[in-house]
Amino acid sequence: MVSLRGEYRQLEKTLVLRFADIEINTDRYELHRNGEQISVEPLVFDLLVHFAQHPNTLFSRDELVDAVWGGRVVSDATVSSCIKSARRALGDSGDRQLYIKTVHGRGFRFIGNVSREPQSAAPHSGPAVERLPAAPSLIVLPFKAFDDAPGIDGFAGGVVANLESVLTRIPLLRINTQTSTYAQFDKTPTARRIHEEAGVDYLVDGNVHILGDQIRINAQLTDAKSGFLLWAGQFEHALSDIGGGIDRVAVSIIAKLEPQLNRAIYNSVRSSGGEPGARELYLEASGVLALKGWHSDTFQEAADLLRRSSALDPMFALAPAYLSLVLALGHRVGLLGQSEQTRAEAIQVAERALRLENLDSTVLGFVGCALADLGLVKRSLPILRNAVELSPANAQAWAALGSAYLIDRQPKLAIEYLTQGITLSPLDSRLSVWGALLALALMLINDLDAAQIQAELACQRDDRMYLSRVVYAAVLLCRGDRQAAMQALDDAYRIKPDLSAAEIDALITEKLGKQLRILASQTG
Repeated sequence: MVSLRGEYRQLEKTLVLRFADIEINTDRYELHRNGEQISVEPLVFDLLVHFAQHPNTLFSRDELVDAVWGGRVVSDATVSSCIKSARRALGDSGDRQLYIKTVHGRGFRFIGNVSREPQSAAPHSGPAVERLPAAPSLIVLPFKAFDDAPGIDGFAGGVVANLESVLTRIPLLRINTQTSTYAQFDKTPTARRIHEEAGVDYLVDGNVHILGDQIRINAQLTDAKSGFLLWAGQFEHALSDIGGGIDRVAVSIIAKLEPQLNRAIYNSVRSSGGEPGARELYLEASGVLALKGWHSDTFQEAADLLRRSSALDPMFALAPAYLSLVLALGHRVGLLGQSEQTRAEAIQVAERALRLENLDSTVLGFVGCALADLGLVKRSLPILRNAVELSPANAQAWAALGSAYLIDRQPKLAIEYLTQGITLSPLDSRLSVWGALLALALMLINDLDAAQIQAELACQRDDRMYLSRVVYAAVLLCRGDRQAAMQALDDAYRIKPDLSAAEIDALITEKLGKQLRILASQTG
């Protein structure tokens, strides 16, 4: 998440904003009302500072998103929730509107009488906080239509809008939404020129044209600074999709584009010189799991990177949120052992992430999944529901919600939400795990044919994932194919020789685990 805090940290002096009985200290990130410190989430703090620095100025929702969310595409529900929390922090409300006034149909205006008092910044006793580097940024250029078919221009524009929306689920990626700036050009400027003008690191562009009863979409990803083409893909859909298949087309493009973009960001972070900052360490940890898979060594590497990230910037909520998920999942399935120390650390960092930020879908998705994996399902469910409401494109949150319902023994809901997560991100590196969980849910409703298909796909998606092999063995055992079940279990032991009975039982229930072990002793 990119916010105004990066700008505040570069100030040499503290700025204190005062109005009525409110005092905002931008160096300490503190809000006081009537002398009492009020706890607020970072995004709410950023919004209040922005309002207080621009009193009596009308801001549309889009302008607030540009200023506070760094131009990322966020839902109206997110903006409304942030406005509501800001009012609550000031002792205001939507009915009273003492400070933040809603101008219906136009936006919001801050109407407080603000004084600005620069002061010398007090030295910090805690760890030094880094000067924030720019987060990776991307622009989706207009897709050119090569035909005059009715509706094709609107279709091309819809694909671009959908791509922008879905790409916001990549944490820290800033989406430049000034696409229309380049719509007027007959010839698109060079990638280098766009990099210099828009300040973006990557650009996505493409074209659309009709071939008989098919519509063909060409899309490509370019490193804006160097001009190197990183990826290109061609997609064909039925001509009828012009009328209502934009979502389907965008998902097919994202499925191929997103892994390549993640790889490019990871490689850029790894090759950058100097000491990495908190955000670089987070991006590296995310890349380790996305590109190398979910295994004991990658989990340990990611956890260490995230601990370093959190230590460098204690206000950066994504690091403890993601660390909580890595620790909780690692604890649940044995990738980090199952010690009480790991569990306690997972809970501690999850709580810290929620204190720092509870309006960001990615943070909520990570923390909610972690709490479910730790057995705190009732607490996790409302957090995950909020995550998907704030960002319906958050595939991880959908899959986490399905996993939580599976733990809660509600298999039909688990199937629904896991399927949604897989549909939104059909080439995600986590599909081996998500597919294995989906297979387990299908087993619970006794749909063994579908369960076997999903378990086989889960194994196919990651050759180093023991978890999917254990689930596959359980499905085959339920189908009565004892020999194939033992082959799948042997494959799981090949991947994880120290696989314990407790780890197997945690995945497929103690009853099925015991049956597999009896079968192993008989055939051994």
